[in-house]
Amino acid sequence: MRLATGPVTWGVDFADAPSNPPWELVLDEIAASPVDALELGPVGYLPEDPRQLREALDSRSLLAVGSFIFDDLHDQARQRQVLAVAERASRAIAAAGGRVLVIIDRPSPQRVATAGRGADAERLSTAGWEQLMETIAAVAEVARGHGLRGAVHPHAGGYLEFEDELERLLSETDFELCIDTGHLAYAGADPAAALRRAGDRVAHVHLKDIDALVLDQVRAERLDFWTAIERRIFCPLGAGIVDLDDVRRALEEIGYEGYVTIEQDRVPGSGSPLEDLAASVAVLGELPRGAVSE
Repeated sequence: MRLATGPVTWGVDFADAPSNPPWELVLDEIAASPVDALELGPVGYLPEDPRQLREALDSRSLLAVGSFIFDDLHDQARQRQVLAVAERASRAIAAAGGRVLVIIDRPSPQRVATAGRGADAERLSTAGWEQLMETIAAVAEVARGHGLRGAVHPHAGGYLEFEDELERLLSETDFELCIDTGHLAYAGADPAAALRRAGDRVAHVHLKDIDALVLDQVRAERLDFWTAIERRIFCPLGAGIVDLDDVRRALEEIGYEGYVTIEQDRVPGSGSPLEDLAASVAVLGELPRGAVSE
């Protein structure tokens, strides 16, 4: 199991957010961390010029794993723009030597309000679900055109979040998946069980953890997803509710050999991403033998 991280751990979800830290700082801190590989973050955050991007990574001895598209996949009116972003992201990943495009339905206002609470969440109609699957398939085809694997990421606040939606995705499609331990735990699911259920369709893994106290507050106060991030619901690995040892066993059982990306969703400028990343890596090193190799 090979470790990666990415700008998300520094709070970079959107390339144009004015509060984002400078990309040079983020790459410098990743290079100073125990991890030598990364996802590129939202397209447009790092340089898109292939030569400049490779120089930025090579000069810091960093390897590219892939990146993600984080957009309104559920909105048919945005499909053209979504595919244009997928094309840009796929070009950048391929130019940097990465292998995977993570496909995420961006949290919508309706679902942000009920993130983590499946009984309260609005569900897509049959037509809406079919449209979402059509857009995902089109994005995955763009990725394949660049030699990449497209991996669908169930995400808190999106229209692919809860166990029943994941089960429907698995039973009705042949899409490969990115399993995110933190987002599944946020949604009330068992991440290790999800890994076992997805089996050889797991193309990528995000390792996150969830603070139990903040999760209780989110549920009791019916907080939305963005407020939960502000309250630091995501914490360093080992400090939350995710059973990392069971996740490790599940990865071994399904024969997963790819990268796992350590992420910690946060507000840009909050906390110490580098210190938290080092703490997460240290916890993985303390798992039973065979849990991680760096």
